[in-house]
Amino acid sequence: MSKRDRRQKASDVFRESEFVFVQKVSFEEAFPEIEDLTVEVEESGDGVSEWNRKRTYRKQYFPGEYIDCSNPLCYNGGFSIGSILREMVRNRQTELETSKLCQGNEGSPKGRRIYRKCMNFFKIKVSIKYREASEKEK
Repeated sequence: MSKRDRRQKASDVFRESEFVFVQKVSFEEAFPEIEDLTVEVEESGDGVSEWNRKRTYRKQYFPGEYIDCSNPLCYNGGFSIGSILREMVRNRQTELETSKLCQGNEGSPKGRRIYRKCMNFFKIKVSIKYREASEKEK
């Protein structure tokens, strides 16, 4: 597939977007209360092979706001792991198992024509270890 035909994934669209009321920050700035983190993602659907079906992310090598879809025909594909983490931190959850459908669409390379919703599916397992609260924070 040539670069011209490559469809942008959710992380590409996010990276190129400018936001009026929020600023993009590093993981450490966004989640200072997280000491360690493991996210396991199992994807099923188009473009998924044995080598990319199961992926594990740690805090040190976190992918960013989105985890991308593997479907080569999908534009803006993936799901927001950032929204899952923000909800977990807000509720001080340490474990979560959930699932998400891909947010993208199969269509033309720049997303101008939509042929159908992407049908890829993600099973997500998140484990968070929080930092101990310091005396100042108590």
